[in-house]
Amino acid sequence: MRTVISSLFVISLFLPVFSSLQADDTVKVAAIFAETGKGASTGKMFFDTSRFAIDEINRAGGLLGKKIELTELDNQSKPIGSKIAAQKAVQAGVIAVIGASWSSNSLAAAPVLQAARIPMISPSSTNPDVTLVGDYIFRVCFLDSFQGTVMADYAFKDMKAETSAVLINADSRYSAELADVFIKRFSGLGGKILFKDNYLQDSANFSSLLENVKKNQPDVIFVPSYPRDSAFIIRQARKMGLKTTFIGGDGWSSRMYEYAGEDIRGNYYSASWHRDIKGEANQAFLENYEKKYGLLTRAAAPLTYDAFMLLADAVNRANTLDRSKIREALASTKNFQGATGNIRMNQNGDPVKSVVILKLDKGTSIFVKTFVPEN
Repeated sequence: MRTVISSLFVISLFLPVFSSLQADDTVKVAAIFAETGKGASTGKMFFDTSRFAIDEINRAGGLLGKKIELTELDNQSKPIGSKIAAQKAVQAGVIAVIGASWSSNSLAAAPVLQAARIPMISPSSTNPDVTLVGDYIFRVCFLDSFQGTVMADYAFKDMKAETSAVLINADSRYSAELADVFIKRFSGLGGKILFKDNYLQDSANFSSLLENVKKNQPDVIFVPSYPRDSAFIIRQARKMGLKTTFIGGDGWSSRMYEYAGEDIRGNYYSASWHRDIKGEANQAFLENYEKKYGLLTRAAAPLTYDAFMLLADAVNRANTLDRSKIREALASTKNFQGATGNIRMNQNGDPVKSVVILKLDKGTSIFVKTFVPEN
């Protein structure tokens, strides 16, 4: 018994040393996305890509020779869950956070991380207010103010639409903000908004809403929302004989085929990425990602990948794991060649990057054109 006790005592003396060595050899980065709740299906792709990116970085030597230890935190698809996840990230001592996806969730997490001076990079939160929380908050996707303007320009100039209806998801701040930008730009170009109304995201019957749209006969119908409700609206519109072209924002994706099949054909939306984007970074990412996960058609994966690679690039340029220096490097990013295109950060932590227009057709999303920012 005395021998056992002595051995345990000796081991206990060295445990702090072993723990210190382990901590020194790794560095923690958190990923905050939805493992449960309404966003879980897309959240899986965010988490999968987080692991994929971490594996790639670690195989290349990690961050300044230290392996990344990924801390996965479920925000339960809710703002309060995102705030709690951010608090857990602070407690875990991470050097940075990648996430969240929805703007409402990022807006809840950002103040916590800003107060703790931990850099946060959202892959897909497009609400302009997200990065205005503070100088430690960044994103790799474009803003609603840019994509809303692009879709208004595309509708008015390319589609020759003079009138529009706008259907807004009342449960989504993203939808309301994007609708507001579109309306202002479309009206400013000389177009007319003939009808505007809200609907609940979980609705199953949109007939009364669409009857009013049908009475006004707009040239286009803007639905800035997510795959499920947008697809159901389009499917019901087609069954009612409404043939008007629908347009949407980056909340749309090829997943809409799962909900409405071929009824969604012929409609357009803005996106951060398409597999046909030229560039070595995109093609290299696609080749490696699809070996593991199969055909990729959604932007969630390349945006998440770019967020991690942007962090790695910033750490390498800063040549330190000090959070404040990493923040400075992120803020000074120029000409970063990502899978979703070239990224340059502006003074607010927002990327100056292009928008692509995609068309839903032939069971997928087809590349139409690219809009490049003027400055």
